[in-house]
Amino acid sequence: MTRYGFVASGGGYRSFYSAGVLVWLKSADVPVVHVTSTSSGNNIVLDYLLWDRRTEDLPPVLTRTMRLSLNDIVQVFSNFLGLRPSLLPTGSHLFTVDKSSCRKSLLLDEPARRTLLTANLKETRWDILATNLARRQGELFRVNDILGEINDRTLDRFMDVFLAGITTIPYFKAARLGKEKDFYIEGGYVDNTPMRALFENPEVDEIIAIDFTDYDYQKELEKIYDSSTFTLPFNSIDMFLLVSDLQLTLPNAKIFSQAALMNAMLEKMGVDQVALGDRTFYRKPLHILRPRNLESMTISLKDSTIQKKYFQLGQVEARDQLTLAKDRA
Repeated sequence: MTRYGFVASGGGYRSFYSAGVLVWLKSADVPVVHVTSTSSGNNIVLDYLLWDRRTEDLPPVLTRTMRLSLNDIVQVFSNFLGLRPSLLPTGSHLFTVDKSSCRKSLLLDEPARRTLLTANLKETRWDILATNLARRQGELFRVNDILGEINDRTLDRFMDVFLAGITTIPYFKAARLGKEKDFYIEGGYVDNTPMRALFENPEVDEIIAIDFTDYDYQKELEKIYDSSTFTLPFNSIDMFLLVSDLQLTLPNAKIFSQAALMNAMLEKMGVDQVALGDRTFYRKPLHILRPRNLESMTISLKDSTIQKKYFQLGQVEARDQLTLAKDRA
């Protein structure tokens, strides 16, 4: 049986596309044994791992997303982003996160969901990537090790890592972790598609990833530059979002070229694996979906239905474009 690794990249509402792909994989009984994530991808993976397929058609946050009532939209923001406006803005960040309230909104205080998470983590490895600013490098956190036993203490540690992995500045205040209290922000600043752990895992046969880099930045800049000078507040928000998106997305094109190069080199060498230092990398077929012009819209409310549209698009394109091994039991 072919075992798959899946990368849940960041990208604001783009991650609902990833959710569509994950739900399609589950419905098609594709075994996903290892998932890596960063930024908004963390929210999607957690929702996926809290899903009770016996009684629910979709993961819990996605269920609200598909209904799209006013209360559900508020809940999606609460669950998806953990947003809490600062009562006394300092100018250094727009939002703060109350860890206890966020944990509750993510359903992690519910005993039944904790039981589901325990069971699903036995079947699936989950790694979260965050960026350590003191060391200027990405750091991978193994959720399975943190939540080997799920209780209030281990969930508190998990929430620290989870929030560090979604922290995008200056929207949020950088998180502090470890004895040294180093500042951490989301992993997308160094790698928005963290595939390396999947290449190093011998339990993963093939990798499924999503490339969000196909976006018409030329058109977006022209639209902002051509806007009326009297729309300063709105233009400023759109430009701020676009600049953030450029920083987190454009460098990621190199990640896919490097992964393809690694596979090609191993194939040319006639080997399935190579040891580099203390790491071993394995040659693995890559299945990459490339949706076009998906907007992040992390804060913008231009289209309140965009989450639902992206989720449905992910399901359709996964079904139509992914060519996976046919030897599943």
